[in-house]
Amino acid sequence: MRHFLSNIICGLIWKKTLRDKVRVMIRYPQTHDYIRYVRKFARNMAKREIKTMVGYGCKNFIVVLNNKHVFKFPLLNDGKEIAIREKRIVDAFYGISPIKIPLMKIIPYKNIYIRKYEFAKGKLLTSVPPKIIALHRQHIAKQIAKFLYVIGKSDPKEIRDLKSNPKEKPDFMYGWFQGDIWQNFMIDEKTFNITFFIDWEETAFTDFNCSLRVASHNWDKFGYKGIIVDLMAEYAKLYFKKAGK
Repeated sequence: MRHFLSNIICGLIWKKTLRDKVRVMIRYPQTHDYIRYVRKFARNMAKREIKTMVGYGCKNFIVVLNNKHVFKFPLLNDGKEIAIREKRIVDAFYGISPIKIPLMKIIPYKNIYIRKYEFAKGKLLTSVPPKIIALHRQHIAKQIAKFLYVIGKSDPKEIRDLKSNPKEKPDFMYGWFQGDIWQNFMIDEKTFNITFFIDWEETAFTDFNCSLRVASHNWDKFGYKGIIVDLMAEYAKLYFKKAGK
């Protein structure tokens, strides 16, 4: 019944982000309890500004408090496995990444595991108008290339067991990689420095090529043409210079 009702109501909502949020809040009544949890967390704070949103694929319900704390509540399962995996990855790369990673904490709550993050200041790369990004394309691509190079060549012992083969070594366009690079960078709109890279849950030790094709397709689709070209040129420059080739 909830699914039927949500489809009727959401059919009248044009904006996708709002449509997804309404659908999730109707289908998953526990989301109201999650908002109450955040309000209780903020009970001693002078300011209690709450924003809600839905994660990719409607897998998570996200509550942002005072643009300082981000709470991610799982919707499809208890969230334990993915929370522990992401926490291990974030901890392993926190001191390695040239781009800041939001601090993360796991909070067991009733029958789920909440992921609580430091708020990542900045604006999503893909929400900045393409004409503006085009003016700073090389600067942005250089930062992304350095990020891919440093993370990719790293081999933190704490997470080697997460590889399909723990003895496997990084190589050119091969190593630790987060597949959603096209959309997870936060940017300072004044300097166009990348302030944060968010959402590390899909990070894996893998070939870069497939995800880079996806990134290229999406950047081109949304008007951010040429980033992938500059990115690849900068990555190759870093790799072969460091490798002495």
